Amino acid sequence: MTFFVLLNTVGMSMQKYNMDLMTVYIIEFAGEIFTWIFICEMVSRIIAIGPVKYLRDKMNWLDGGIVSLSIFEMLLTAVIGSGGGSAFKAIRVLRTLRVLRVARLLRQLKSMQVIIKVISVSFMDFVYITLLVFVFIFIYTLLGMRLFGGHLNFPEGLPRQNFDTFIVAFFTSF
Repeated sequence: MTFFVLLNTVGMSMQKYNMDLMTVYIIEFAGEIFTWIFICEMVSRIIAIGPVKYLRDKMNWLDGGIVSLSIFEMLLTAVIGSGGGSAFKAIRVLRTLRVLRVARLLRQLKSMQVIIKVISVSFMDFVYITLLVFVFIFIYTLLGMRLFGGHLNFPEGLPRQNFDTFIVAFFTSF
């Protein structure tokens, strides 16, 4: 299943803007095949270990939710068709959640589990450091607006990075 998860991720990453019709068809067909593989895996796992034990594992919740969304998308495609308007396009965005199945691979890597545990323990420290950096950027934004606001008028025009408004000055300082 790890191999199928990796292949599915590679297939999803091959999508790009303005693809030819044959490539779109192949990627869509591969996506449906992977969906059926994952449906079979979920059903066989529920049958093998039982629904109660299946629901005890949080990774099964993730997998089951993603498979359920894929089933919902397949049903919606069958009912509405592939050109069903903006609501259908919003539902198709949920397809990107399939990439979260790669998180299942993290469970199998012991070194990655150690790294995730260290990050989760020190998460609040990251929050405080982020807030401190945000305060510094805020201060430098106000200082830049005070010193440079309205003074960056060049003959070519106003540059994108200026200090005339707070939002633009904030991104310039960032």
